Amino acid sequence: MGGYLRGAMLIFGLLLAACAEHPREPAATAADVDANDNRTPAGHLAGGVLSLRIEIGEGDWRPERAMPPNPVLAFREAGGRLTTPGPLIRVRQGTRVEIAWHNPTDADIYIHGFAARAGAEPLRIAAHGDAATHLAATESGTFYYWGTLKPAADFSEDRDSQLVGAYIVDPPGASGSDRVFVFKRLASDGEGVNVGAGLGAWAINGRSWPDTERFTVAVGEKVEWRFINASSHRHPMHLHGTYFHVTHEGDGTRDNAIPDERQQNVVTQPMPVGGTMTIVWSPQRPGNWLFHCHLLFHVIPENRLHEPYWYADYADLPHDRHMSGLVLGIHAVAVHDAAVATASDAPRRMTLHVAERAGVVYEGDGLKRPGLGYAIDDGPVSAPGPVLALERGRPVEITIVNDIAHATTVHWHGIELESYYDGVPHFGGDARHVTPEIAPGASFVARFTPPRAGTFIYHTHFNDYVQTATGLYGALIVTEPGRAFSPGTDHVFVIGQHGFDEVKDPLLLNGSATPAPATWRAGTHRIRLIGMTPNIDTHVRLTRDGAPIAWTPRARDGADLPDALRQPAPAAVDVYPGQTYDYDVVAEPGELRLEGVLDGDANQSASARFIVER
Repeated sequence: MGGYLRGAMLIFGLLLAACAEHPREPAATAADVDANDNRTPAGHLAGGVLSLRIEIGEGDWRPERAMPPNPVLAFREAGGRLTTPGPLIRVRQGTRVEIAWHNPTDADIYIHGFAARAGAEPLRIAAHGDAATHLAATESGTFYYWGTLKPAADFSEDRDSQLVGAYIVDPPGASGSDRVFVFKRLASDGEGVNVGAGLGAWAINGRSWPDTERFTVAVGEKVEWRFINASSHRHPMHLHGTYFHVTHEGDGTRDNAIPDERQQNVVTQPMPVGGTMTIVWSPQRPGNWLFHCHLLFHVIPENRLHEPYWYADYADLPHDRHMSGLVLGIHAVAVHDAAVATASDAPRRMTLHVAERAGVVYEGDGLKRPGLGYAIDDGPVSAPGPVLALERGRPVEITIVNDIAHATTVHWHGIELESYYDGVPHFGGDARHVTPEIAPGASFVARFTPPRAGTFIYHTHFNDYVQTATGLYGALIVTEPGRAFSPGTDHVFVIGQHGFDEVKDPLLLNGSATPAPATWRAGTHRIRLIGMTPNIDTHVRLTRDGAPIAWTPRARDGADLPDALRQPAPAAVDVYPGQTYDYDVVAEPGELRLEGVLDGDANQSASARFIVER
C-alpha cells in the first residue's frame, strides 16, 4: 500500500501548486503495523473453501507517517506483516470459510463478528493458544470481525483497538471492484498510547488525513464504496461537490439492500456505531473534493497525537493539515474538455462580511474567543448568519470580506459548483489555481450558479471547530425562478451550539434556546431544518399538546425525495451536523412547538413556539 499512497500523493503534489512536502515516512521495521487498503483478499481458495491462518501480534502503529510509534495489537495473515485493518476476507456467496487462529501473546483474545445472532458468545483464543472458525458465507453483504482483550463485544479504543478486519461476501456475478473502508480510533488516553498533547487518532484503513489514501477518478465514472464503522462513535459522512446515494445499510450481522424507489440523493449520511453502508456516486465536475466526517472533533488537527495546535490560527500549517482523521481526498479528472456554460442572466452580486459580534465572548478550556457571525451587504452581523436566498439557475458572485483577526473561508455545503469556489483552503481547485484561505482584511469572490432549488448551508471550512462554535454558519435557500422566499410560510431553523463545552453549552434554534413566539396563519407551511452543531446530533419534534403532529417529508440535503418517501409521518427526526431536511406541515389553529434535544439529553434542549391563527 505504501507505494500506491506515495504515487497518489505525488500526483496530487504535481496538480496542486501550493503543496508542501510530507514528512518522510520512517523506515519500516518487522514490528511495525502497516496500513491495509483492503484491496487484496487473504487466504487460499480451492474447491469452494477459503483457508486462512490469522495470527495476533503487537507492533508499532503510526496513523500518520510523522507520528511517534504507538504499540497496538493487530492481526496478520500467517507469514505476513501486522496490518490495520487486519486481513481482508472476501469471498463469493456460498463459499465455506475456514480460519485457523494463533495467539502467541500473553493475553487471551476474544473474536467477535462471525456469529449471525446478536449477543453470541465470542471465540476465545487463549494466550499462546490456537482456535478455529468454521462458517458458510450464505448471505452477501458487508460484514466485519474484531478482537478484544475482554469478552465484551464493545469496540475498544485502547491497545486492542486495531484488532479488526473486513469480511465481504459478494453475490454471484459481482465484479468485486468496489472499495472497502474501515473506521477505527486510538484514544489519546489509552494504556501505553504515545499521547503527546493531542486528542487521539481517527483512521480510515489504518491512516489519518493527510496520509489517508487519495483517489483519482474520471468525471462521470461510477464509484462504489463500502464503509464499516468499527468505532464507538457515530459519523455523519459528507461528500463535497456532488450527491451520492446509499444502496445498502447494515449492522455487521445483516446487510440490507435499499430498494431503488427508496434511495435518496444525499450529501451527508450518518453511520451508527457498528454500522455498515455502501454508497454509489459519480463526480460531476473536475477538481479536488473531500469526503469526511462532519463531527468536527473527528477531523480537527488537534487529533494529531504528535502535533497539537490547540485552536491556533491555522494559516501557518502545511497546505493539507487544516484537517486530520476521517478524511479522504478525491481528484476528479475530466475525460475530455468540458463545454463552458454561458450564463444568460447577469450575475447577482452581493457582499458577505465575516465579522465579530459586538460584546460577545466565549470562554472555556482555557480558550477565549470573540463571537463571530456573518452580515450580507450593509445588514447586521448575526449568528447564525442571515438567510442567504438565491434563485435556481441564476449566477451569483459573492464577495467574501474577512473582517476578523484570523483567516477563514466559506464552504457552500451541498451546492454543486466548481471545486475552486468550494471553500477548502489549499486543496480545492485544480492545477490552474488552488483555493486560498481568506486572510484578515482580504476578500475572495465566490462564483456559482445554483443548479437546483432546496435547503443548503454556508459555513466556515477553516479552523472549523473554533469558528463554527463561535457562529460562522448560516442557511442558504435556493428557490425556483421567479418564486421569492416567503418567511411567512417558509420557516428556516438552524440548529447550533455556541461555545467550547458541548456538555454545558445550550442547544440553539436560530441562535436562541427560546426564540420569541411567532404567529402563523392556518394552512400549509414548509419547515426547513439545518444541522450545524459542532459534534452532536439533535432529536427534533414538532408537537401539539406534547405529542408529535404529522408532517410530510419533502426533501433532504437540498434534493427532492422520491415519491415512496413523501408520505405523512409523525413529526420527529434526528438531525446530524451537515444535514438538512424539508417538511410540509398543515397547521391548524392552536399552539405548536418545535422542540430540539441534543443527543437525547433533556438538559440540553431548545423550543420554539408558534401560535396558529385562522
